Amino acid sequence: MKEVKAIVAKNLSTLRKGKGITQAELAEQFNYSDKAVSRWEHGDTLPDINVLYELCTFYGITMNDLVSEECSVIKDELHEKNAKRYRLWLGILAAMVVWLGATILFTYSQMIERRGYWIAFIWAIPLSCLVLQYFCRNIFNWITKFVFTSICIWSVVAAIYFHMLVAYNANLWMVYLIGIPMEALAFMWRKMKNYKNQ
Repeated sequence: MKEVKAIVAKNLSTLRKGKGITQAELAEQFNYSDKAVSRWEHGDTLPDINVLYELCTFYGITMNDLVSEECSVIKDELHEKNAKRYRLWLGILAAMVVWLGATILFTYSQMIERRGYWIAFIWAIPLSCLVLQYFCRNIFNWITKFVFTSICIWSVVAAIYFHMLVAYNANLWMVYLIGIPMEALAFMWRKMKNYKNQ
């Protein structure tokens, strides 16, 4: 019995953490104190069978999963969560490489006394957005993806404007008008993809 208590306690703790809620939030959900939840997760006591069943329903698992030492649901959730974290950090690392490249280009231009290479930092904005979207495509919801796409669109337009201004001394402010239909297209595209994935 003691071994089953320990397994259930460990699974309850892992499931709660996987759902991203505190002991107090879980206790409030089931009208218990956070101390009671703490005792469940330390294996001091177990809730009655009705509460265990409600917990299983809440976490979307079976009673067999709850008492199993090799709970496949927990392992799958943890694996998926770790994979998402890995992709997020990989995306951030790739974006930092883009900014490192922009910094090297700017520093080199200062050494050879050429001006105007500060535009590399403006070009780094859409590039880092694209890199983040590529690596984190399965992590972000459609709204976050749309925000990244918007940043990408307007930073590309700004980069073109400043590039033309510095390189050719041409004030092409009307290039910003291109961003409006591109923004509308991006919104419609993201919305269509969201409906397709539902």
